Amino acid sequence: MKTKKATVFWTTLVVLVVLYIVTALVAEGQLSAVGVTIIIMLVGNGATYIGGNVADAWQRSKYFRSELDGK
Repeated sequence: MKTKKATVFWTTLVVLVVLYIVTALVAEGQLSAVGVTIIIMLVGNGATYIGGNVADAWQRSKYFRSELDGK
């Protein structure tokens, strides 16, 4: 099964935001402890997505040959 990076990024983002909102509504007192972890996971999700795009672009450019590009 092939999954696109963007699909994984947006799914993870939505799940983490919903988790944060549910935690804020259900257990306000625990938000200070759990919220920090969720924020760190959001930042990690963004960094992983950017890192994946950089690695993908590097891998594509590594074998790029202009004569095969057709332009």
